[in-house]
Amino acid sequence: MLGIIRNCGGISKKGVVTCVKEFFLSRKADFVGLQETMKKNYTDKFFRQIDPGREFEWHWIRSVGKSGGVLCGVRIERFEVKKVVVGEYTLVAHVYDKKNKERTDHSNSLWACP
Repeated sequence: MLGIIRNCGGISKKGVVTCVKEFFLSRKADFVGLQETMKKNYTDKFFRQIDPGREFEWHWIRSVGKSGGVLCGVRIERFEVKKVVVGEYTLVAHVYDKKNKERTDHSNSLWACP
């Protein structure tokens, strides 16, 4: 299982989406966590840019002002998301690992996904 966690310092900055997409797709990550996205809402267009093959299920915490924001992607082929609990600063994903046939829960004070 490969997970990539990165502080992206603003997902809307020029070149960041392309960089992030190429980085996690080239490494065949099973889950991706991006912190400090500085983004309140996401559109279908955004997800088509970052995940053109629609290989991930995405969940997020909105930014507050010009700081914060978390984006978590879980590879659908590997995991089945059973439940997502979104707090003010916490995102917890309860997932079923299809490959290992076991349930996994992960949490962190800033964010968590598998």
